[in-house]
Amino acid sequence: MKKTSLKETIYLKKGDIIDIVAPASAPSVDELEYAIAWLRQQGYEPRLPEDLLNPQFYLANTDQKRFEHLKKALTNNTSKVVWCLRGGYGSIRLVPELLKLKKPPEKFFIGLSDITIIHHFLNQKWNWKTIHGPIFARALQAQRRPEDYDDLFGLLTGTKEVIEFKNLIPLNPVAYQFQQQKRKKIIIGKVKGGNLCTYCSLLGTKLHPKSKNHFLFFEDISERGYKVDRMLNQLALSGVFNHCRGVFFGDIIKAEEVDGTNLVWPVIESFFKKYKFPVFRGVDSDHSGHQRPLYLNTKAELVLNETVTLRVNSK
Repeated sequence: MKKTSLKETIYLKKGDIIDIVAPASAPSVDELEYAIAWLRQQGYEPRLPEDLLNPQFYLANTDQKRFEHLKKALTNNTSKVVWCLRGGYGSIRLVPELLKLKKPPEKFFIGLSDITIIHHFLNQKWNWKTIHGPIFARALQAQRRPEDYDDLFGLLTGTKEVIEFKNLIPLNPVAYQFQQQKRKKIIIGKVKGGNLCTYCSLLGTKLHPKSKNHFLFFEDISERGYKVDRMLNQLALSGVFNHCRGVFFGDIIKAEEVDGTNLVWPVIESFFKKYKFPVFRGVDSDHSGHQRPLYLNTKAELVLNETVTLRVNSK
């Protein structure tokens, strides 16, 4: 009798349940209803608690309810995927209770933006692999790219094992030097990170980032140049860049100054001039219309040649 491997058992199949959670803010009712119908059209069954949404100011529900829903989704043995409705704000308020949980069997976890907090908890405390990718409510939005969802479901179903981010753009002298070398070079590590502002909120907490021998990835929205500079300096002073192997950026949108100029990329280039690891932009998993799935806490290869590619493995 053929034995079924663990990987075969966790991959998503048609008809499987996908748990939907709202650890932070709430989407509109229209977004939620459309996303539910859309997921059923794909052949899967979304499962939501009846009391999932009971908006409290800027939160999807009370802290207690949001934690209960997240805990149940993470720990039950009847679903293979936990998909976050949206970001916004609120995930950090769940950390004290998350830290009390015992590690359950691993499953897929998807989200971005404020969900960076939960990604980091699952990566650093439970050593789970997680997917920085499209929020569930985004299914309604016109600017979403079908290919991002093709990549996502390829990872979930096991038909795709590697996502490649090609033609990355160098941002510091080391990155330019690597790109100009005639011989191929590969740097291996695991990607950690997510939303820059949210990631900074972890500093000094029980989830203080450990980045030794890792790549770091950041993206953001509505953060002007001086704010990005402040956050990068805060990370540096906290030791986060001391032993990392490289830094990647997605887009940082809606970052214009009052006069319409954008200082974000000049600020980033200036900040990383002195560092001895390469820094690139072009990993299109962010708040823009581009939300390709980026696996966190799995093997990643930065392939440096005339063109630069980040290859992220699902294993």
